[in-house]
This record gives sequence, C-alpha cells and structure tokens, in this order.
Amino acid sequence: MATMKEVAERAGVSVATVSRVINKSGYVRLELQEKVLTAMGDMRYRPSALARSLRRQETLTVGLLLPQLDQPFFSRLAYTVVQALFTKNYQTLVCSSEEDQLHEDISVDMLIRQRVDGVIATPIGSAGQAIRALLDQNVPVVILDRDLPSFKVNKVFSDHRQGGMLAAQHLLDLGHRDIAILSPSDDAASVVERIAGALSVFTQHGVQPQVVKAGRDERGDYYARGYALGKQLLESGKRPTAIFALMDVMAVGVLRAAAELGLRVPQDLSVIGFDDIPLARQSVPALTTIRQPTDDMAKVAVETLLAYLGDRDRAPQTHVLPTQLIVRESTARRA
Repeated sequence: MATMKEVAERAGVSVATVSRVINKSGYVRLELQEKVLTAMGDMRYRPSALARSLRRQETLTVGLLLPQLDQPFFSRLAYTVVQALFTKNYQTLVCSSEEDQLHEDISVDMLIRQRVDGVIATPIGSAGQAIRALLDQNVPVVILDRDLPSFKVNKVFSDHRQGGMLAAQHLLDLGHRDIAILSPSDDAASVVERIAGALSVFTQHGVQPQVVKAGRDERGDYYARGYALGKQLLESGKRPTAIFALMDVMAVGVLRAAAELGLRVPQDLSVIGFDDIPLARQSVPALTTIRQPTDDMAKVAVETLLAYLGDRDRAPQTHVLPTQLIVRESTARRA
C-alpha cells in the first residue's frame, strides 16, 4: 500500500502539502490539490481514518438514541441515519431507551464513555434528562422527532401539529362528527402536538372528540393496545364513526378489532393513522395516514450534526419538515 511520502513524490509536492489536502487544513493552490488527488487516485492511496481521528481527537463515531427500535418508524429512522453516517465515514452506536428512564440513563452513560463525537437523540418524556447529561459532558446533540423547547440545541422534527390538523380536517370533510382519538399514554412532545393540532380544528367546528390514551403493555406493543382499546371503543354504547390513531401500528390494531366485530372499513368505520410506515400500504384495507418525511428527517439530522462538528460556533438550528395527508382505502364519507 502506498504511503503519504510516495504520494508526495508522485505529485511533486511536500508531504506537508499532501497532509493539508487530506485533512482540508491550510491553504493549498487548486493546481497542487488536483495533483495530489490525482496521485492518490493513481496509487489507490487511502488515508488512515484511525490516524486522522487520533490527530483530531475524534472517534468518528456518533451515538443514536431512540425510544423503541421495534417500532417501524424508529427502525426506519435508525436505518437511514446509519446509512447517511456511513457515507461520511462515521460509524453509529445505536441505543434503544425502551421508553424507560433507566434504560435511557444507562445508554447515555455508555455513549459518553465511548467518547462519541456527537449524539442524535429522540428523548423520552419532557424533562430532557438525557440531553442535559450529554450537554454537561460537552457532547454535541441533535434532537430528533420529539422537541424539547427549553433546550437551545440543533433540532429536527416533522410538523406534528400540522399533521394532527390535516387528519382532523380530512375526517370533518368526510362528514364525521362522532370521532375518537387514540393516543399513546406518554407525554412526548410529538404526541402532545398531534393532539393539539387535531383539537384546534375540531373545536373550530364544534366537535368534541373522545381522547383515549392507550398506554403500553409489558412488551411495549402498541399494536396490541390499539387492538384492545379499539375493540373497547367499538363495543361501547356510543360507537364512533371515525378513529384517529396517533400511530399507524395502533391504527392497524383498530382495523383488526373492527374486522372481528364484523364492521366494514370504511363503510361502517373510518380509520386514519400517523407515520406512514410500510405496513400502512400493506394493511387491508390500505390505511389512510399522515406521512412523516422519515428519511428526510434522518438525513437532515446527520447533516446538521456533522455541520456543527465542523463548526462549533454555529448557532443552533431548528428544522421543521412538513407532514402530508395520504388518502388510501380506510376512510370514506360518513354513511
């Protein structure tokens, strides 16, 4: 394998010039840059990432802290973040907090001990305990998906309030007035914003939906909770004509409950979800939902973190990406 000295000799420059080109440090004339890059290509020279990281006191590793990896939305976020970082020569340490404070604390402690260059995190709850612990150790953070307004750090999330408003307006346009909102029990900002957006639209039209918080079973299975509470709602004396589930996996659980009770979707019941996971397109009937730009969120989070690592004096930025109503087969005009 070629050495830096051999590259310098081939390009007719000093070793210091080759080093400046590789590390993008110091001024090098464009003509000399091209000579060095050509020589590197001809000799198939690859700089040592380990040596560069040691010189810069970097690990070229980023932590990714998510609430539940077995949820399709978060698993897709993880996949896209890992791929985006890999193209930038970074490795990813992926942690799942399981929506549990102890899990989150242990994961943060591990990431700090591993000396990650930065962390992309979807925090649990509203206190931001994990984010505060990372910032106390001067670890750069990008908050992803769930906002913590009190923290002045880089943030990337979709417009959850807009998504809630889109879902509510869609159901109202279809003539529904007896509506239930099926929500996870946590106090994540994303869930709070979805409910607030939906209620703002419903209130304007004099509609008071029933808000039911699903909670989690011991396995954290939102599909099971969506099924159980969906069945409970549909067997009640005042059955809603439409259900807005704040997660697609919960909405699919409602579809199963409706089928078991002999209700036709969408003729007897309209169901709308949130996230647009792959299962939404594959369910029967295909699920109307609010699409989050999952891949774009992940890529913007990576770009934002790496930009900050390159310039710690950058002011924190907040990126809010729009949501989109995706109409499929599970919603229809009220009979």
